[in-house]
Amino acid sequence: MLIHNKKISGPAIETVVIPRRDGDIVFKAQAVLKYEDFDLLCPRPTPPIKLLPSGEKSADVVDTKYKTALDTWASNKTLYMILTSLSVTEGLKWETVDMSKPDTWKNYEKELKDSGFSEAEIARIFRIVIEANGLDQTKIDLATERFLAGQQAQ
Repeated sequence: MLIHNKKISGPAIETVVIPRRDGDIVFKAQAVLKYEDFDLLCPRPTPPIKLLPSGEKSADVVDTKYKTALDTWASNKTLYMILTSLSVTEGLKWETVDMSKPDTWKNYEKELKDSGFSEAEIARIFRIVIEANGLDQTKIDLATERFLAGQQAQ
């Protein structure tokens, strides 16, 4: 795809630098564009079918087991997004997270804490993941202002 003859080369990468006396730590996050691997590892749960008094069949979306499974699935999708997004960080290797084992994905936060990152630093790392995977209204406003300023200059 081209816009004004300029090739769009893929998603932007967000960066945060965590200062340390013995050397700054750089985390990068990139938007996750494909979820096929996640879908294979964690298929979306389907609700059980209930029989209505009329004899009609209907999905029982209020079933407790289904709602629990759906919550787990949604949490896993978020964890997958975080870990996949951060995977563009050079040199980042998790010790207790295995991307082929969804039950290990939640370990990333404990690893960050055990490595000495504060709650605020972890929140900042999480924020670049959200920024990379979504739209930040402040950034949209700034980009719009730059665009309009450029239009006025012309």
